[in-house]
Amino acid sequence: MTLTSLSRRALLPVVLIGSLALVAVVLPLLIATPQLSSAAPARHVVDRDGFERSLAQWKRTGKATRLDRVSHGHAGTKHAARLRPPRGRSATVGLTDAPSLVRSTSRGNRYLGSVWVRASAKAVRNGALTVRLGVRAKTAGGGATAWRRIRLTGGGWHQITVPVTSRQDRQALDFTVRALHLHAGGALFVDDARVSRVSRPSLSRRSGGHTRYGASVDPGNLDWGRALHLSDRRYTRMQIVRVYEPFIRDSWHGVLAGINRPVTVSFKAPPGLVINGVYDAALRTWFRNAPDHRPTWWTYWHEPEDDIEHGVIQADRYRAAWRHINQIAEHAGTNALHPTLILMCWTADSRSGRVVKRYYPGSFIDVMAWDCYNPPGWMRYASPKALMGPAVHSSHIRGNRFAVAELGSVLVPGDDGSRRATWLVDCARYAARHRAAFVSYWDSKIPNENYRLHDVPSRLAWRSAVSS
Repeated sequence: MTLTSLSRRALLPVVLIGSLALVAVVLPLLIATPQLSSAAPARHVVDRDGFERSLAQWKRTGKATRLDRVSHGHAGTKHAARLRPPRGRSATVGLTDAPSLVRSTSRGNRYLGSVWVRASAKAVRNGALTVRLGVRAKTAGGGATAWRRIRLTGGGWHQITVPVTSRQDRQALDFTVRALHLHAGGALFVDDARVSRVSRPSLSRRSGGHTRYGASVDPGNLDWGRALHLSDRRYTRMQIVRVYEPFIRDSWHGVLAGINRPVTVSFKAPPGLVINGVYDAALRTWFRNAPDHRPTWWTYWHEPEDDIEHGVIQADRYRAAWRHINQIAEHAGTNALHPTLILMCWTADSRSGRVVKRYYPGSFIDVMAWDCYNPPGWMRYASPKALMGPAVHSSHIRGNRFAVAELGSVLVPGDDGSRRATWLVDCARYAARHRAAFVSYWDSKIPNENYRLHDVPSRLAWRSAVSS
C-alpha cells in the first residue's frame, strides 16, 4: 500500500448518510452502530416485555417519575407503560428493567435493543420532547452505556433502536428509557421493549473453499517473530503471510526464515539495474534456495501504477524487468514458485482510466493478485462485487488465477466493528466463490488511517476466515 494509491482509491464516489433525528454516543465497552451492514444477519429475540401482565420487571429511574400501566398500547395491544413527571412541574422521567432483560452475554455477540414510544399532546405542546433509549453493560468495575435519542413532535408511535456489541462474557445488559424535561401534565407512553441477538458473521469451512486466508504482520516496536506469534494468536495460525522486502535479497534468512508456511512476498529494484543483470547472482541464489515444500507467491514491484504514472519507472522497462527476473526463476526449477502480479483493484475499474495490459508482463504470470480497499472517507462498505468484480474479470480473461494481496477498510463513522465484520466475511465468501488462491488482510495503519482489526467483531470475523 502507498499513500498515493490510497488517494487514488478515494476518487470513488462518496455516499453521505446523515440523520438529525438520531444521535449516537460511543463508549468503550458498548458502542451504538447505525444499521447499514452489507448483509442482514438473522435476529433472535432474547427477551421482550409488552407490559401486558404487569410492571413487575420494571422500576422508576428516580423519585421524580410517576410510573403506571394504561390501556391502548402500540399496534393494538392492550397495555403500555406510562411515565409522568410530578404534579405541577416538569422533570426528566424514566423506567429501567429490574432485573435485566439480558442476564448474560457472550463476548463479540451483537444485540439490538428497541422500544416504541408515544408522547401525549401536553408533552409536546411547546415543542419537541426528547426521548432516549440506553443499554448499559454492567461490569465489576462499573459499566458503559450505548444510547440513542429521538425528538417527538406528534402523537404517533415511534421506534427507537440501539445496536450494541458485548465486549465481555457474562455481562448483564440494562435497558432504560428516559423522557428529558417532560412538561407538567404531559406523559410518555412506552411499549414493546425487546432485546434481540444478531447472529455473528463467520465463514464456514465449506464457504471458505480452497482459498488461503491470512494477513500482513505489523511488528511495530516488536521483533518480527514476536509480532507473527501475536498475529497467529489473534486469528489462529494464518494460512498465508504477506511479506514486503524492500529490495532483492540472496538469502531466505531473516523475516522469511521463521514463517514456515505459504507466503506472498514482494520486492523492488530499479528496472534498469535488473535488466542489466546487476541482481542476477542474488536472484539465482534466492530462487534456488526457495522452499519447495510450500507455495511462494513472489512479486516484482507491487502496485507499480502510481510509480509509472508519476515517472518513477517506465512501463516498458518495468515489464522487461519482470520478464528478466522470471527467466531466472524458471531456471531455478523450484515448482513451488508462483510469479504473481500485484495491482490495485482500482486499476481494473473502468472509472480509473487505466489499462491493465500496460502493467501485464506476459503469459508466464500465474496469479493476478490485487490490493482492494474500501475507499477511505466512505460512510458505507462497498459490496464485494463492486470492489473486486472487475479484478476477478481481468484475472480470468487472461487465464490467471485471482487473489487478494491486500484487503482493507478503516471503520466507517458510527461503526463499532459489527458492520465491518459482516463486510469481511462477505468479501471472504466472494473471493472463495471465484476460486481465489489467497486473501490477505492488510492489518496495519498509516498516518490518520488505521486498518488494524482492533475491534472484537472484526477480529472474530477474520479469525473465522483464517480458521476456515
